[in-house]
Amino acid sequence: MGDRDRMDHLKLSADKRAPLGEALSAVRDDHRVAFGGMTLYRRPVAAALSLAASGRRGLEIVSLTGGIETDLLIGAGCVRQVRSCYVGLEVVGFAPHFTRCVQQGTLEMVEETEYTLSYAVQAATMRVPFLPMRGELARTDLLRVRPDLKTFACPLTGANLIAVPALNVDVAILHATAADRFGNCHLHGQLALDPHISTVADVVIVTAERIVETAELRAMGGVQLSGVFVTHVVEAPGGSLPTSCVPRHRLDLAAVLDYSDAAADPATWSRWLADAIARQAPVEACT
Repeated sequence: MGDRDRMDHLKLSADKRAPLGEALSAVRDDHRVAFGGMTLYRRPVAAALSLAASGRRGLEIVSLTGGIETDLLIGAGCVRQVRSCYVGLEVVGFAPHFTRCVQQGTLEMVEETEYTLSYAVQAATMRVPFLPMRGELARTDLLRVRPDLKTFACPLTGANLIAVPALNVDVAILHATAADRFGNCHLHGQLALDPHISTVADVVIVTAERIVETAELRAMGGVQLSGVFVTHVVEAPGGSLPTSCVPRHRLDLAAVLDYSDAAADPATWSRWLADAIARQAPVEACT
């Protein structure tokens, strides 16, 4: 067995279970943090609340579509920049903290499309500086607000292309339907960018509804994220609530409505956040 094979074997056979606070201690101020899931589905809300309790500051949040996990961190004062193609609460409406802070100019926003963000992450996965994208986006305002996107002529066809720079992250945080102790994960339903962001992060933290044996994980529908990419796996039943994690639990729409109402008033928001963090006990906050 060669050195590389031996390292891969160790990654696959290591027990990666950890308490939430210990796992999230990898997130430091000013880190670029990617969240898995999509809008109100399979979001790592328990992890976000733990980060809010820790008082992290200056975070850059990367998410294909941001939801309550991103908005509550903005409301807690933890976020400096958001990179996404959408941040909101779907049928409930706009994300209150995100909308207010962008309008006030206190939050940096990097405009993305689903294409540009997926290309950026895939370029990092491939270890190339950029990926070429068809030039039709030049017809929109995106190039005006994203000067880092460069146009060039294809050296083979002369077609107008856009160079989308690779995007790496410090920490990726995902929520899984189930995982084994080695970090292999079953991700039910829409995968969004979860299989990709785990390959471009220095640290990958997975919260899971259940930690099960590998055989049960395979019987559930297989492994969508290999444990070779995972640093820590945390058993966190209900860790995506109030967002859904089908088939374990559905979206708690009433709780999302309560969140939206609370976020609209500073005094009510402070109570909501304190209560939400307290309800996580005995889950420890990160330090």
